[in-house]
Amino acid sequence: MLNQNAKKIFFISLLTLLITGIIIIAESYNYISAQDSDACFTCHEDKDLTMEKDGKKISLYVNPGSYKNSVHSVAECADCHDKYNPDEIPHTKTRQQVNCIGCHKEAKKIEGSVHAKSTCINCHSKHDIQPAKELVSDKKNFCINCHKGKNVQQFTESIHSARNIGCSGCHDTGHKIKKTGKNEIAAMCGKCHGEHKIIFSNSIHSTALKKGNKNAPSCTDCHGSHRIIKAKISVETESCLRCHLDEAKFPGEKIGSANFVKQYKTSIHASIEKNGSEAAGCVDCHGDHNVQHPDNPKASTHTAKQIETCGKCHKDVVDKFKKSKHGQELLKNNEKAPTCTGCHGEHDIMSVLMSDEFSKLKLSDKCLDCHKDSKIPHKNYKGEEELIQSYQLSQHYEALKNGNNNAPTCYDCHGAHEMEKVDNPDSKINKKNIAKTCGQSNCHSKQLTDYTGSVHEKAILEKNSEDSPTCNNCHGNHVISTKKRESKLVQSKEVIQLCSHCHASVELEKRNELPTKVAETYLESFHGLATRGGSSAAANCESCHGYHDVRPSSDSLSSINKKNLPETCGKCHPGAAETLFNAKIHLTDPEKDNPWVYWIRLFYIVFITVIIGFMVIHNILDINRKRRRK
Repeated sequence: MLNQNAKKIFFISLLTLLITGIIIIAESYNYISAQDSDACFTCHEDKDLTMEKDGKKISLYVNPGSYKNSVHSVAECADCHDKYNPDEIPHTKTRQQVNCIGCHKEAKKIEGSVHAKSTCINCHSKHDIQPAKELVSDKKNFCINCHKGKNVQQFTESIHSARNIGCSGCHDTGHKIKKTGKNEIAAMCGKCHGEHKIIFSNSIHSTALKKGNKNAPSCTDCHGSHRIIKAKISVETESCLRCHLDEAKFPGEKIGSANFVKQYKTSIHASIEKNGSEAAGCVDCHGDHNVQHPDNPKASTHTAKQIETCGKCHKDVVDKFKKSKHGQELLKNNEKAPTCTGCHGEHDIMSVLMSDEFSKLKLSDKCLDCHKDSKIPHKNYKGEEELIQSYQLSQHYEALKNGNNNAPTCYDCHGAHEMEKVDNPDSKINKKNIAKTCGQSNCHSKQLTDYTGSVHEKAILEKNSEDSPTCNNCHGNHVISTKKRESKLVQSKEVIQLCSHCHASVELEKRNELPTKVAETYLESFHGLATRGGSSAAANCESCHGYHDVRPSSDSLSSINKKNLPETCGKCHPGAAETLFNAKIHLTDPEKDNPWVYWIRLFYIVFITVIIGFMVIHNILDINRKRRRK
């Protein structure tokens, strides 16, 4: 029992002595180490301590406080400054490079990185080394303290800097930094911008890059490497145009050449609007990462896709265009159908209101470039073929050539984008709308006022009559003639002929329940006989009925209303009294309309027939008698 207690006491005493020895040794080591560091600081804490090297004074000052607060505070100076003799000045004849990798094995990766030729102190400093997390806490300024180049310095202006994305986001950490090749950039950016990477991989730019085209752009060519550009004006003017205006890369004058693209700079799309952005930049039309060749059916600038692309900004215009005949043909993939660029151009798009290219005269010529040479025939009321190019012979076109900008061109009548077929109720050239189209402000507004409420207009609007005339039925469609009439007689005969086209048609009269034999009775009247006989003063249709404001006699506003006849007839017959107009003018049924005239006329016809017949018989008998005598 005693031996066991003695053994326990012995082992406890031995353990106590061992622990005490270890503590004393450790304390002695710390004391000695502290004494070694303090020995160095005895001199090196002097701010004025310097040495001369290559004719320059170098400071040898080390801040003791910074050193003791650094991660190296537990190490001695000699641990890093190997083979230095503190008893000699200088401490070494040949300066020894500090070998950090001896302790920091993980830093060996730096040997294969871009930073292989850099020393550790470039990033970690010498004596006030901070933990790695604190070292890169200021992501914006840490790397650019060394990288003084303008390109890298611009990083502080980038969208990445604004969102606190540091250098390591693209270049990895300090010991593994590698140079990124052009073909690797898209993959690097795709770590964050995966959706754009996928889109870009199918673009014409990516295809050219994979084929080894050194001029093909990658992400940094458009967005910049360190000054990541966000504003589209900068992206497009500094990136797209920088490449596509290079005549060495894109020679010639054809589509896609530098000279072709150059036209954009003076276009309406390149004009600056609010917030410093173009009205429309390259990516608005061509896309950003998914740029395709125009011949590719999926390209935003392909013929079939143009209205969709332009519609992003011009939705109201495109909606009208889709409903038009032009738009419908384009949606049917008709190769001859016009597109936005076909009329407005591609890169040289100008303001319609400000550009001479869109003057009324040039716009009509632009339309005629397609609508000529019998490609699109039209039928006028005579049933004859009237080509659109006949517009160039019209009064309207002549007026435009003479500088009258109020004269109509194609789009004034047909619409600029909403060109509808004539049978569409919304069409500007639908029969119900033609009068309003011709009567637009600065055009024939007075004539529209006169025509409104006329018997012809009411028949069209209220009865949906296809026979009732509107402007183009009398004046023609495109060939509104400038020819001056040779005389009043010629003009009068043309008016009679024009009105007779409808009012001499038995079928039309029956279909529209119109008075019959109106044209026939006029031609047999004094006025008609006088005109046929060559009188230029005799009244024709418009002399009595008017031309645009033709109304029935029952209408108090009509020129042939009983109360208005003295004034109407008085233009030719001064002093005409109302009592003279109790009878009908056009005697379509004389026996009922005016019996006296009917019977007197019948009497004269019978009397004249009998007299002439008697004379003929008398002469025949007389001739026979004389012949017998001989």
